[in-house]
Amino acid sequence: MKPYLLGLLLVAGLANAECFVRSSTNITKSALGGQPTDMQKIIKSDAAGFKCILRYRILIDDEWATVEGEGQAKIEDLACARALDARKGYQLLEPTRERVSSDQLLICTDLREIRIRPVKPGEIIWESETDIHRIGNERGYFNYKDTRCRMFTERNARDGNLLTYQGVICQADSKTNSKWRVVDKY
Repeated sequence: MKPYLLGLLLVAGLANAECFVRSSTNITKSALGGQPTDMQKIIKSDAAGFKCILRYRILIDDEWATVEGEGQAKIEDLACARALDARKGYQLLEPTRERVSSDQLLICTDLREIRIRPVKPGEIIWESETDIHRIGNERGYFNYKDTRCRMFTERNARDGNLLTYQGVICQADSKTNSKWRVVDKY
């Protein structure tokens, strides 16, 4: 087979594939240390007590940084003591290359994207193709005849009306983490 023909077939195959950008961003938070200094305080009071916002400077990795802390309590001094807790303060620094890293990767695949969609009884699906049940008590898993099952809801707009269906899905094979069967929808 000619090399240019093979390349053309490869490009034609990618034209039908869905592509996604996988992005990862990591922010490194330095350990706060040293003694707080140069404190600025804002006090707010309401029926629940006092809210204290402290902005202060602290030495982190041999550099001065601005840190802001927030605390709430019935007593003003206690609220400010909580705001000064250096382990819970937020650094107010401009991000630098050492603290923020980011990677992006373009991924193209022929695999069908899994999305929530209308389903039919008897259909074999991925579990996440159905929405969780809207009622909290109905969200959990349950066993029926040694099979793991759960309830789901499905919303569909038709003729200007919002229709809500409920249903049950169960694992198609309880021995493996497999696809699920739509048992019923009503």
